[in-house]
Amino acid sequence: MNWTVLAPARRNFIKWIDILQPTFNNRNIQCSIWNTCENSEVVDSNNFSNSLKCISTTDSIHENIKQICLIPLTILIIAINVCVLLVIAVNKKFHNTTYMLIAALGFADLCVGFVSIGTLVTRASETTLDLCLIRIGFTIAACIGSLLVLMLIAIDRYIAVFKGLRYIQIVKRERVIFGIVLVSIISIAVGFMPLMGWRVSTYNKYCSFLYVVPANYIIVLFSSCVFIPITAMFVIYGRLYKNAQIHIKRIESIENITQPRLSNGQLRISARTAKSLKTLTVVFGCVILTWMPFLITSIAQIICGDEACFLKDIVGTHLLILGFSNSFLNPVIYALGTKDFRETFFHTCFGRFPCFNQRPSRSRSNIYPVLSRTRL
Repeated sequence: MNWTVLAPARRNFIKWIDILQPTFNNRNIQCSIWNTCENSEVVDSNNFSNSLKCISTTDSIHENIKQICLIPLTILIIAINVCVLLVIAVNKKFHNTTYMLIAALGFADLCVGFVSIGTLVTRASETTLDLCLIRIGFTIAACIGSLLVLMLIAIDRYIAVFKGLRYIQIVKRERVIFGIVLVSIISIAVGFMPLMGWRVSTYNKYCSFLYVVPANYIIVLFSSCVFIPITAMFVIYGRLYKNAQIHIKRIESIENITQPRLSNGQLRISARTAKSLKTLTVVFGCVILTWMPFLITSIAQIICGDEACFLKDIVGTHLLILGFSNSFLNPVIYALGTKDFRETFFHTCFGRFPCFNQRPSRSRSNIYPVLSRTRL
């Protein structure tokens, strides 16, 4: 390539950089509101670089907000998941393969709560990178474990709906245990890869996700352990919703229910269809709403780089809290969403209070009524 042809363009580029120099300085001032900034500049006839490096501190406003929000969230996560595990343990009617997956989900979410305690205690200021990566490893392992168990639950529901007559033969206790152990091994292995060597070269004594793990590790983590489970759940629950619509149409045809047309000629959505759609939105929407902002913003930060985007603190604080909130919503949706389990839950945990002193029904437990054949 003839570099002399590019010389005028290079000179014009340097001229524009000189004009925009106050902009870099202003950006340094804006960034220093939140962080500790280091601005290094090297200019000569052959090379020009103006790099802005922002190092967040444990006293930043983002970190202070995270500490305040994590306290009640951690208490809620630990309390509700301990109660769910307790109810499953003391009631024999919940000793089946499906509730084994619910218990595994509760344990993974409980680990998220314990990790939150570690974050509150250390204030993300571990003295060494190894200590930092230990906490980050437990955090990643717990969150990935929870997400993978959610995928196992979706698979369990798929088999229950589409292979109902063979469900007992397919979903055996040994296979469920194997799936839970496999998910645990994958989560721990992936979570502690940075501790085993896949790490950044420098550590500024601020232990936050995007500050201590390299971009290529994040890409592998998201593509293999996040997007694959989310895509699988989307496909499975989509199939379940479609199957529920078929059953709804059959029921409505048997009951001779006619759907009156609106003035614009469109059909009114039936109550059963609306309920199944609402169930699908709640089950899958909570995962999307709590974790997608964290994933998308992390990818955006990786693509645009440290000198163009300042999203690391947002990811490691506000969006991390939003992701942690999924560990509180999971037991509400998957455990308390069942009427039988909900009654047993309140009777076991709050039976001494008069308002909750109602004996649970003795009818056979309907696993996940919100995901059954007719209700999805």
